[in-house]
Amino acid sequence: MEIKASDTYRCELTGGLSFESMVSLMELYQPLISAQAAVVYMTLAAEASSLRTQQSHSRLFALCGIDPLTFDRAMAKLEEYMLVRIYRKESENRSNYIYVLNPPMSAKSFTNSAIFMNRYMNAMGSKQMETTLSKLNSDTLSTQGYQDITRTVVHTSRKEEEDLSYTKVKPRYRFSVDDTTINFDYEKFIASTSPLVYPVELRTTENLSLIGKLATVYGLSPDQMRILVSRCVSLSTMEFNADRLKILAARTEGEVTKASDIYSLSPVSFLQAKQNGAQVTPTDKKLIEHLAMDMHFSNEVINVMLEYILSVSSNRLNPKFVDMVAAEWARDGIETKEQALLEAKKQIRKTSSQKTNIRIDMPEYIRQQQEGNLPKSKKATEETLNAVRELQNKMKD
Repeated sequence: MEIKASDTYRCELTGGLSFESMVSLMELYQPLISAQAAVVYMTLAAEASSLRTQQSHSRLFALCGIDPLTFDRAMAKLEEYMLVRIYRKESENRSNYIYVLNPPMSAKSFTNSAIFMNRYMNAMGSKQMETTLSKLNSDTLSTQGYQDITRTVVHTSRKEEEDLSYTKVKPRYRFSVDDTTINFDYEKFIASTSPLVYPVELRTTENLSLIGKLATVYGLSPDQMRILVSRCVSLSTMEFNADRLKILAARTEGEVTKASDIYSLSPVSFLQAKQNGAQVTPTDKKLIEHLAMDMHFSNEVINVMLEYILSVSSNRLNPKFVDMVAAEWARDGIETKEQALLEAKKQIRKTSSQKTNIRIDMPEYIRQQQEGNLPKSKKATEETLNAVRELQNKMKD
């Protein structure tokens, strides 16, 4: 874009600019966007804090100590790294611009972006990159596995609590620490997934739950899921394709893991072990996915169910029979491995009892033969024998 000194501008900074954001801008972004772009960003941020009226770009060029061409290049870099959005309105004699500044990513998010860190290493070299990382990294305590028991203190009146402006504010996503059907490291996934790959706006409860369940069913790691999720996000339309993620997850081979309890394996890995290492068919994978996604069974319950069904159905997974068993177990409230094992043993014992109680009567002539009560056969007469011989001779002719 060609900006003239007489063109006007106004600035707005979304979210404010914290000290941590300034550190991220100067130590991480600056080598990638250039020093001039960093100066332009900081100057626009300063202007946004107090500037409410339109000013000409001649003021901005003077503050930054740069010419229009250098300013244009600096703005292009800021746009490339999504640090600024530009709005323009044409008037009769000049153009009017509004610059909306986005805060830089946090140091943690930046360093977790493979794309940004590759560019950073190319710009700074591996030694300087390690120095920067050692300065920025700080030990933080992980709260995964802990339950937040902080007491809630309400300072607002009941009327204010019921006001629409309060009730509309809700967390973007929330996970239940008691959800035993999902076995996935969300902390690692979120920490290693850049907002440029998976925008925060798309990290809804529904989407994150789907990601965790698919990873649990197919035995996929956070790193694998990050790659798959990136292929299902459209940044232009800001949409997440859940159906595509299901297809990609089913096609991806899970990581090989060791487990002291075979029932804790992912259902796909468990079934593959039951098949002596043979790949699980797409049909069986969809069946397993149905048990996890629609019936809400945990890995352990699914694995016990698969083992039971294979044992009573000649190693076949008939979808109708699987649905029947799953529905029965759901109605019976089977939620844990122990409950599933007890139910499977009960059903096997019941089936065996039914088989032993079946009585098949032997034919009457066999019973009479065993008892020696069969009637003695009569000896054929000479007349009968002659008739048989005559019939045989006719057949020969």
